Amino acid sequence: MRFCDRFRVWALVCAVLGVLLVSCRSEKSSRPAPLTTPSQVSNSPESVILAIDKQEHIWEIEHVAFELEQKFGKNLGLALRQRETEVIRGFCREGFEASLPSSAQTARYDVGLVQEERTDVRGALDGFHDATELANYLQSLFVDFDNIENISCRVLDLHADKNDPATGYWDVTLYLAGVGKDRQHAFVEFTSEHQLRCYFTDDEGIEGGRILDRWAVRSAVHRHSASPLFEEVTRQVGLDQVDIQDNWNVTKDKVRQYDTQMAVADFDRDGFHDLAVASANGRWRLLRSMAGERFAEVTDECGLPAWADEEPRSRSIRDQAYLVTWIDIDNDGYPDLILGDRVYQNQQGRRFEDVTEKSGIVFGYNPRGCVVADYDCDGRLDLYVLYQLPRTANREETPAWVGDDDTGLENHLWRNVGDGCFENTTEFANAGGGKRQSFAASWFHANDDHFPDLYIANDFGTNVLLLNQGDGKFRDESAVAGVSDFATSMGVATGDLTGDGRPEIYVANMFSKMGRRIIAHVAAEDYPEGIFQQIQGSCAGNRLYVASDGEGSYREISEGAGVNTVGWAYAPALADFDADGQLDIYATTGFLSYQRGKPDG
Repeated sequence: MRFCDRFRVWALVCAVLGVLLVSCRSEKSSRPAPLTTPSQVSNSPESVILAIDKQEHIWEIEHVAFELEQKFGKNLGLALRQRETEVIRGFCREGFEASLPSSAQTARYDVGLVQEERTDVRGALDGFHDATELANYLQSLFVDFDNIENISCRVLDLHADKNDPATGYWDVTLYLAGVGKDRQHAFVEFTSEHQLRCYFTDDEGIEGGRILDRWAVRSAVHRHSASPLFEEVTRQVGLDQVDIQDNWNVTKDKVRQYDTQMAVADFDRDGFHDLAVASANGRWRLLRSMAGERFAEVTDECGLPAWADEEPRSRSIRDQAYLVTWIDIDNDGYPDLILGDRVYQNQQGRRFEDVTEKSGIVFGYNPRGCVVADYDCDGRLDLYVLYQLPRTANREETPAWVGDDDTGLENHLWRNVGDGCFENTTEFANAGGGKRQSFAASWFHANDDHFPDLYIANDFGTNVLLLNQGDGKFRDESAVAGVSDFATSMGVATGDLTGDGRPEIYVANMFSKMGRRIIAHVAAEDYPEGIFQQIQGSCAGNRLYVASDGEGSYREISEGAGVNTVGWAYAPALADFDADGQLDIYATTGFLSYQRGKPDG
């Protein structure tokens, strides 16, 4: 999703809520109900704006949350950093009580290189404690820290007593976290949640600081690692030569987004993985791994175009295609290359020959990406190409409302018929995925047959699960399978995370702590049918679907598994990073926002 697109969508969602940002709270392990279809939902946000009194109530709640974070939160963080017991005691009102966990409620785990201590308070806490004991407990969270690099104090949830701010009493769910180093320079961090009962009647009361009536610890997790799992070696291996623009160091009008793709394969079959890079505005590169020690550019040597931007110029539509995918189109064991909108046949790892016309593959306008699999199990690799907007679309116009399932382009399925030739079987196979704006896709086995199925993550609109029928055709099982409930997806990865032999689906979405607070103050009855359910998907966080029956049905467990609060996520990956035989998740995050014209985020 491009910056301007996402900003406008957020504006629409915010109009519906009457606030700056929205998100949702979802059940920890519930199977979502089938979505109301887009035709049943108003396409005009103006028709579903919240009542003014509800908007004003939410604005007041959010103002209080902001004041708590900016005043109480910062002061608490400073007191913890400086280990000032008296300052922490000073936050507590007369008659204050704290419920704190006992050591018996702490479990210890070894998770690869990380040692973890987890306190999960489900039942009764260890009696009641006074302000001094609370101060001592909070400071004990930092006992292993020699250098505190950062302390975060955020309001997760906030409710006025009896839903009336005039009472002065507030129930607050507080997130408290810290990262740093210990005396041996090992990495340490903790995250925790707390339930607070506060009293204040205005901003000055919050600033005064004496606001706490009760404090109850809900959970705390400490992590310790003597060494990092990864070490950056970009410069050492020569990958700093890839001219990916640093958006932090350019003006807003020069910022580039989504103009680079990379793909990995051992194209010369020397046992080391090589790297192909495609860019819409920069140089295209083929980088050969030199015995795993460094990368050397062999673009020209292998007969591939560079398309270097050595002089300012406007690129053609073809040049702006930045696909890069490895696929063995002719079953000779050497991976062939899709670069831009061209198909290049690998000549035994020495050179590449342009065989686009012979292949029969024709790329449409602005393809988003490709995924490869032998969908018909004939022994030849096939190609699925993702698209977003048609050529005639005006990207400066306001995008359609959440749940947009009909303003994008259908994706294309290209069947390999042999000898490096392909035919477009999209319509016959029912594989287009609808006219959505697709961002990513993954082939995997949703059921127990041997035909690969396809999950499509869509930027605007509901996601799609296409079950392979084994006869060359697909059936859309999205709603009944329980995997299409969210509509701002920017990546998907599949793999067997649980070790039961059935793959899970992990989808990248948007998440916001502020949004979770806000959505707690609205409900389905505040909107026409179908709207609230779609708002819930606007930034609920990443989703993890586990198989229910082995026949293509799923249930969602992201919150219970602790994998939903990634941020504004993109392109997750599954791999066994610590070599313990179990798949791990690498969940990338990052979104360009702007302040005073400077890139940030």
